[in-house]
Amino acid sequence: MKKILLALLFVSLVFASGFNISEQGTRATAMGSAFIARAFDPSAVFYNPAGIAFLGKKWTYLGGTLIAPRGSFEGANPFPGEGVEEKLSAQYFPVPNFYFVYPASEKLTFGFGVYSPFGLGTKWENAKKFTGRYISTNSYIKMVTLNPVIAYKFSDAVSLGVGLQYSFSKVHMEQYLPAYNPFSFKIEDVGTALMDSNWKGTLGFNAGILVKPSEKFSFGLTYRHHQKANYKGTANLTQIPTGNSVFDGIVSTLLPFNKDLNVKASIKYPSYIGGGVAFYPTEKLSFEFDLGYTFWSMYKELPVSFTDYPQLNPSSEEIKEYYKNNFTGRFGVEYKVKEGTYLRAGYVYDQKAAEPESVTPILPDTTRHLISLGLGKDINENLYVDITGIYLLGEDRSTEGKNKYGYEGTFKTNALLLGIDFGYRF
Repeated sequence: MKKILLALLFVSLVFASGFNISEQGTRATAMGSAFIARAFDPSAVFYNPAGIAFLGKKWTYLGGTLIAPRGSFEGANPFPGEGVEEKLSAQYFPVPNFYFVYPASEKLTFGFGVYSPFGLGTKWENAKKFTGRYISTNSYIKMVTLNPVIAYKFSDAVSLGVGLQYSFSKVHMEQYLPAYNPFSFKIEDVGTALMDSNWKGTLGFNAGILVKPSEKFSFGLTYRHHQKANYKGTANLTQIPTGNSVFDGIVSTLLPFNKDLNVKASIKYPSYIGGGVAFYPTEKLSFEFDLGYTFWSMYKELPVSFTDYPQLNPSSEEIKEYYKNNFTGRFGVEYKVKEGTYLRAGYVYDQKAAEPESVTPILPDTTRHLISLGLGKDINENLYVDITGIYLLGEDRSTEGKNKYGYEGTFKTNALLLGIDFGYRF
């Protein structure tokens, strides 16, 4: 029972691993979010805060991305067995963003951003019969980050930017609880569990440098520091009658049903460092290569405690996690068709972070390939719109017979993303 209940808290970490959201500005995402070395609109607050020093005017940028993930699972032996097929329920997640830039002087510029760097969720069809229901049936994470930044332009070629990142996040988890019934000689559903954390504020920072040695070439570096969240939450267990009153009575004495169970967990959302090189071969054409590195290996364990029921606390072995640092490669291109009209395209290679032991129905983490296309159009002298469409294809991911919950098989994932942002230059 302890290990099943422990899964309630794992959602925080697992979502952080696979659902870091880089789609924080439509012009950038249309180019595969390869934007560290260009950073030439207000979304630079997120991608590289040094970039706002070169914008030179008051500027606001508002919009977001709609994400529609899809997925399925094919079982393997010994459990849940070959021939088992499961599907994710259709869900749609809006990810808004807002940025504002204000040049205080020729050299000093302030900026502010609101965005969601982590989020989304997984919900499996037909929860009562879903073979992974003892791990998760419905789970999600929400995060909103406030990011004031300041940038200083040392010369026409070099700028530096720094900012504070204050994030609010919470997690939610639902699952079923099993027990062996000695009267029927079967594993039966004896309850459901629901966990909600509070909204927790965490503090971090970001920084960047942008260098433009010539009109044909620029490069940039950016860094986002990890944030540690000490969550408090409530878990509630609801008993499911099995039809055997004797067995139901035994189960009711083993688990604290219909009580608000206070739980705690400590999570670190990871640090990230990235670099990019941009080229401007003609006045109309620019392209960029970025390479990012995320420090997932800090997740060696996830400490969890049940405040009022320490007998439910997991062992040191049960709180282990299996993650490794990963690379992300990005390429983006923009072509100016005519004055006020831009075509964009991009590609992303996002390496998997979770080892097979940690690939679960909560998040079937895998290597992802993203292809993006976009259009930018000036509506008038000050107002413009950017739109993009992105297709995400996840490589088939097998648990390789190593899953820590014993839930073996192959996950398949993909997603469609549609983004739109409106910009206004004062």
